[in-house]
Amino acid sequence: MATACTAPTSVQVICGKIIEAEVKVTVDAARQLPLACALYAIETPAGVWLCAYYGQNRSVFDSLPQKGAEVDEGKLGIVFRIKDFIPKEQYQPAVWEEFKQKRLMVYGG
Repeated sequence: MATACTAPTSVQVICGKIIEAEVKVTVDAARQLPLACALYAIETPAGVWLCAYYGQNRSVFDSLPQKGAEVDEGKLGIVFRIKDFIPKEQYQPAVWEEFKQKRLMVYGG
C-alpha cells in the first residue's frame, strides 16, 4: 500500500495510494494560462489525506497522478496547496464528495 517516506525536519510528506482522483483543466479567454485543479484522496497506513493541487504550469498537466497510482509527495514535482488528514475509521465516500464540492476550482465556476 504505502511506501516509506522520510521528511526533512517536521514537514509531512504524504506517501500512499491514490484511491480517488478528480482532475480538471479549464481555460478562459480572459486569462493567458489554463488552470489545472487536481484533487486526491491518498490512502496511508494511518488514514486518508485529502489533497488539492492548483496550478497553471502546462508542463505538469499531462503528468498529474491518476487514481490507483502510488505517490511520494517528495518526488511528485507538484505541491499540494491543501492537505487534510482523515483517520481511517472516519473516512467515508461522503467525505470525498464534500471535499470535491468545496475544493474543485475551475475558471468561471
